[in-house]
Amino acid sequence: MKKDTREALLDSAFNTFYKQGFQGANIATILNDVGINKGSMYHFFKSKKALGLAVIEERIERNLVNKYASIKSVEELFDVLCSAPKTLAYGCPLNKMSQEMIYIDTDFQKLLSTTYGKFETLVQMILERDGVESSELKAKQIIATYEGALMIYHLNRQDEEFVLVLRGLEQDIF
Repeated sequence: MKKDTREALLDSAFNTFYKQGFQGANIATILNDVGINKGSMYHFFKSKKALGLAVIEERIERNLVNKYASIKSVEELFDVLCSAPKTLAYGCPLNKMSQEMIYIDTDFQKLLSTTYGKFETLVQMILERDGVESSELKAKQIIATYEGALMIYHLNRQDEEFVLVLRGLEQDIF
């Protein structure tokens, strides 16, 4: 039961932070969603900040690893990246949390930086498996382009433009 409650808190917090932002999120909303009181939350997380940091490690980072660690080729990587508008209704969770928190809290900044580093490493490993030269730099370029294109997509809601930008990068790099 305790593990289930903790997992439910993390799931609700992830969804709430993703939709409303960390600062805009109300703990009462999360607690109501899970069906527990504030005292029960403090059994698992001593503060909203501790819950936010756990969401980064246990939801955002884990989701990135689950999504990208099994990708076998550069072609598959770009297929996954191009599908983002269908799966990321509110943008990239890592990018959203970073944009909001890196200038506000050093603990968030450090953890988000580490998580971005892991994302880059996952992409770099895919590139290296396919024999792509300068894989470290190209991984950074892919992620930067992907994040920017995703932001533009969410402003304009144009799937074709988003895919065109990513497929253009794929052709330029490879």
